[in-house]
Amino acid sequence: MFRFHSFRTRLTVFFVGLLLAVQGAAFVIVDLANSHYARQQINAELEVDARVFGRLLAGRTAEMIQAARLLSGDFGFKTAYASGDQGTLLSALQNHRSRIKADTMVLLSLDEEVTASTLERRAEAAPMDFSAILEAADDSDEGEAALVMMLDGRPYLMVLVPLLAPLPVAWIGIGFVLDEQFVSSLKELTLAHVSLLRRVDKAWRIEASTLREPDTLAAALARVTRPRQSFVLEMAGQDNVTLMQPVAADGVLQAVLQRPLAAALAPYQRLRLALLLLTAVAFVASLFGASAIARSVNRPVQQLVAATRRVQKGDYGGAVAVDRVDEIGELATAFNHMTQGLAERDQVRDLLGKVVDPAVAEELLSKDLKLGGEEREVSVLFADIRGFTALSERQHPSDLLDLLNRYLSCMTEVIEGEGGVIDKYIGDAIMALFGAPLAHGDDAQRAVRAALAMGHELVRLNRELTAQGLPAIATGIGINTGLVVAGNMGSTHRLNYSVIGDGVNLASRIEGLTRFYGVPLIISESAAAAAPEFIYRELDRVRVKGKLEPVRIFEPLEAGILGDGELESYHEALAHYRAREWRQADDILAGLAAAAPASPLYALYRQRIANFLITPPADDWDATVVHSEK
Repeated sequence: MFRFHSFRTRLTVFFVGLLLAVQGAAFVIVDLANSHYARQQINAELEVDARVFGRLLAGRTAEMIQAARLLSGDFGFKTAYASGDQGTLLSALQNHRSRIKADTMVLLSLDEEVTASTLERRAEAAPMDFSAILEAADDSDEGEAALVMMLDGRPYLMVLVPLLAPLPVAWIGIGFVLDEQFVSSLKELTLAHVSLLRRVDKAWRIEASTLREPDTLAAALARVTRPRQSFVLEMAGQDNVTLMQPVAADGVLQAVLQRPLAAALAPYQRLRLALLLLTAVAFVASLFGASAIARSVNRPVQQLVAATRRVQKGDYGGAVAVDRVDEIGELATAFNHMTQGLAERDQVRDLLGKVVDPAVAEELLSKDLKLGGEEREVSVLFADIRGFTALSERQHPSDLLDLLNRYLSCMTEVIEGEGGVIDKYIGDAIMALFGAPLAHGDDAQRAVRAALAMGHELVRLNRELTAQGLPAIATGIGINTGLVVAGNMGSTHRLNYSVIGDGVNLASRIEGLTRFYGVPLIISESAAAAAPEFIYRELDRVRVKGKLEPVRIFEPLEAGILGDGELESYHEALAHYRAREWRQADDILAGLAAAAPASPLYALYRQRIANFLITPPADDWDATVVHSEK
């Protein structure tokens, strides 16, 4: 499947793209160089054409001046001029024009009046203006002049020499028209297109041209005018290198020399075609070559990807078989070693997770193993089987172990379901932590929920045990929330993650009080304050063994466990009890005991009141009960 994000595709695209970029750049550079060279070549040829044009005009000028000089020294012409006969002068001019193959001849008086002219003109035509050429002749040392000028709307190359007798008595002018024949002869010499254009009211007018459609030149030049500087001019979809050469001194008449750029580039077309063919062959070769290289790399990489996905799913069994000695082979070997190490690590993790809680195992594996700990607020839960010694005496050890494992498995599942961590199993007892090594922010609530759920799970388990003829199990659970030190304890060679502190001892002592008060679950005042959403029945104010400060203990209750008003009545009786109002307290407790005769708590307080009625407590009595036993 062709996917751009795959390594094979990207490698192929990179190499093929690099080749195309290099070949394309080379093609463009060669093409630009060829175009530049062709342009330079045409420019040079146009410069030569311009010089040929200039020399042609100069040669024609020299011929006409020489012919005019001969006529000026001709005795017969002087005699005809002296006769003053207009017909004789015109005949002499016609004869000489034919002999020198000029287009026109004219005789001017010293007053700049036309005495005779071979140019046939319409009667309404404007007078011919020879002032510019006469001024040039006056300024020259020889009294001669040559000038391109317009006569009857056509460009002429005119020369002017004086008629000497022996002093100047008139001017002899010879003209050569710059027409289609002239530009055609120039094209035969230069092989370039030649056009003569005249500026008329900011537009160009074609006077003569070798182009098939000269009007296109005038339209194109209306946008560009660069005398004496070559430029590319597009005409009828074809680029022409163009050079403009002024013909008249005033710049009104311009000669335009042009050579097509395509003709100069024709010799390079074969080179361009060869480059294109070479690029196409290189493209196909690089495409197949890059694809083959990419495939040789992609195939083992895909094997590594598939193996990585198997490892991601926990399957470390399949080694990658890559028979290569390059870097990919080294990668495959390193990958195989890595999967072997991961398999060994998971075996250790699995074994460690069975010996200790998975959260503790993760804590041990994620940090440096060293002795020490940190102070944290943790809810510690102790759960113990009541009467386990007597139960042990009645059961075979293997049966007892099976029974104990069933019980511990059920309770562990409940504790871990609430995010608790089994710190350790102490025979038939369970020590669980809520808040270490992972804190959730509501660890006290989780501990109380876990304890209540353990009671429900124990009921379910006892039904199964009774149905199987096995003895039922009774437990006591104690919870305390407080500051403890959590961390790795033991020796430098053998560590155990656990918690220590007064808060742990208090949780253990509270669990032991469940037998005394006849309830399955007791929590400390700090645990009750940290989990206020539950219903509690305050049991007593006690001082346990190892503690100097008294603590209040509570029993978490589920809704519907006590009768209507029973909890309020009990707390009222407890308030009378602590205020030494024995009769009021006993009356309430008597009613509660009558309604719930199975509750030992009410009988316990009635017995205390009976004793206090006989032997009242000391004046500093604060209702604290001291428990010296564990």
